[in-house]
Amino acid sequence: MALQLLAVIVLGLMCGSEMNIAVFGHPTLNQQPLEVRIPVRASFAKLFGRVMPFWMAVSTLLNLLLLLPFEHSNGFVWRIDAIALTIQVAAVVFSLIGPVPINNRIARWAPDSLPSDWHVQQHRWDVYHWLWTSTLIAASRSGLATD
Repeated sequence: MALQLLAVIVLGLMCGSEMNIAVFGHPTLNQQPLEVRIPVRASFAKLFGRVMPFWMAVSTLLNLLLLLPFEHSNGFVWRIDAIALTIQVAAVVFSLIGPVPINNRIARWAPDSLPSDWHVQQHRWDVYHWLWTSTLIAASRSGLATD
């Protein structure tokens, strides 16, 4: 039971945080002048660039640990938890291929030295982030559906 509670807290906080960024944070930030938007996005990119690898690893491990007690079962619970783990791993791989490289570039941005395609990169990161957040929520929901 402690593992399930820990999973609800860690996965719930991560999904809530990511949903907040997707729904409220970046849309509000995108309406600000560049002198505000760019330093804030760069600061968030640096912060989350340090925090998210740990948080993603812990959440993936929690999904795995939720699966292990049912490893010898062919039941419905094991299949749902296996789907959650698969979705979680896919989200991590997608993150490493899609938003992380863009995030690393955004972390170095300054209002007076933006790349010529900064707007395209910002939009692409936002779209990738929506996809990633949706995937995380699906993984969390699948893994917690039977707990």
